[in-house]
Amino acid sequence: MSNGLSESALRLLPAAGQQLRCASHAHSINTDPCGNALFVDALVLVEVPLPWPKPVFKHPLLQQFTSMATTSLGSTRVLAAVPSGTQPGIRVIVYQRDRIGVQSWGFRPTDPTELARFANQIKSTHPAELDITRDSIHPPEIAVLICTQGSHDVCCGSAGTKLASDLEMQAPGLAIFRVSHTGGHRFAPTALTIPDGRMWAYLDTRSMLSILELSGDVKDLSKYCRGWWGAPSGPGQVAERAVFEQMGWDMDLMPREVWANKTATGWTVTLSVALENWTVEIIQGRQIPTITCRAEGGLPAKPAYEYTVTSVNSPT
Repeated sequence: MSNGLSESALRLLPAAGQQLRCASHAHSINTDPCGNALFVDALVLVEVPLPWPKPVFKHPLLQQFTSMATTSLGSTRVLAAVPSGTQPGIRVIVYQRDRIGVQSWGFRPTDPTELARFANQIKSTHPAELDITRDSIHPPEIAVLICTQGSHDVCCGSAGTKLASDLEMQAPGLAIFRVSHTGGHRFAPTALTIPDGRMWAYLDTRSMLSILELSGDVKDLSKYCRGWWGAPSGPGQVAERAVFEQMGWDMDLMPREVWANKTATGWTVTLSVALENWTVEIIQGRQIPTITCRAEGGLPAKPAYEYTVTSVNSPT
């Protein structure tokens, strides 16, 4: 079943006898990952022992949570994380997107009952005012969240776990969280970096360290960028990346807002960066197949679309 794929997209399918992983296939046809990042105001990480069910919120510790929630911080994504220490209690970390970087809070509920109370209180009470046991360890200011949930997707389970292990060896002081499904498993290994709030695809240790050290050429590394968590998914994130390519790493030290408007031919996206407006014009790009992981010929496959930037207009 090809579910309405165009002729050009059909030509991108695996051969009839092949049983490719979705991430390997997406990489092989040079699928642009941008536009598929989270668009949220905050993240909540809850350390939960393995194994994790699918969905992870069937885990006994997470039954008071949902994947997406409206909390006192706005739109909030909840992720499970593999426990990173041996201290008693249940570690909870909250990252809120700020005008620049993040604000963060750490908690250590003593038992499932207090964790459930956290899940209820955070809906209407700011983290600074929560009546929940505080963690003695402040959340790391620089961190990498790598999707490793094999129970959700084999690509993240294998490629994500390998990336996390390799990074732990090459950067032993780096805070690495192995987290539950973040979406976009066909771009595995995929990660989100703190404090910038960018999501990344097709990573290896070399590209990941260049991103973390801000040492790589942004124009070379942008092909790994899935988007910034403060821009609307789709054209908004694609436009933000286009301006990021021109401004470089300094852009993440500037306040910015993103608005996307549909037009007759595509989208006009306005970015306010340090109170100066950029305008980016975007059209729908090529149609690509989203295959079924490890199925013969990748079938059934669904159509998806990339985005094409036609112009980037800097402030005058």
